[in-house]
Amino acid sequence: MKTQIIPFFIALLLLCPFTLDAQDDATSQAYWVHEDPVYPAMVADYEGYCATLAENCKKYEIKQAKWLTISTDDLRYFHLSPIENMADLDKSRFSLLRDKMGEDDYNELFDNFDSCYDTHSDYIIHLDKELSYMPEGLKIVQDGLEFRKLEFWYVTPQNFPKVLELAKQFKELYAKNNSKEYYRLYRSGFGAAGQFILVAISAKNPEDYERIRKENKELLGEARTPVYNELLKSIIRVETLNGYMRDDLSYSPEE
Repeated sequence: MKTQIIPFFIALLLLCPFTLDAQDDATSQAYWVHEDPVYPAMVADYEGYCATLAENCKKYEIKQAKWLTISTDDLRYFHLSPIENMADLDKSRFSLLRDKMGEDDYNELFDNFDSCYDTHSDYIIHLDKELSYMPEGLKIVQDGLEFRKLEFWYVTPQNFPKVLELAKQFKELYAKNNSKEYYRLYRSGFGAAGQFILVAISAKNPEDYERIRKENKELLGEARTPVYNELLKSIIRVETLNGYMRDDLSYSPEE
């Protein structure tokens, strides 16, 4: 049998119990992210393997696992697992799923993932509750709002404090004008390729997002310009992705 290298995100999905909702007793929530850039010809296969994993977790009632999956238009898949601290990464429950599935089926499933990409990455991001703007309550999953606009604003370590201060000014401006463009702000953490803030905006679809964006720009008017221009001076590049929450590839056990 060939030596098996199990995709690392699975180790993170089978951690000790956690909740997919942001916690109310802290100013931030850490997420372990596994990012897979999938070969175009292997997208259907990859999604099938992810669905099989979720189905087996449901079938065998794996209580220790929960995860969220987001796919983007450039065929990247982001699997997010909330963690309390770095010690959680040592609490893998591989043996539980292996025992339930049987070693042969288990190994075959994880071997299949390796054929779908030539590289992948793992890193941590932190949901910043104080810099996020969701006045009706901070939620990661919102019914009917599967579309995600993901904006990665990369910055040098020296300018990172300044960008966070500008993010605070943006939130104050949004709140003052009662903006309806709600967003969650994440800060890059351990293992990330570069330092960035990630702004995630939910909408029904791309057209709905464009409506929200346009209305917000008109609402804020010229008050937005000096803060936005200062932000552009403080970053080194921007990456913008269109994505979708993939409930069919995610897993949450029944309570």
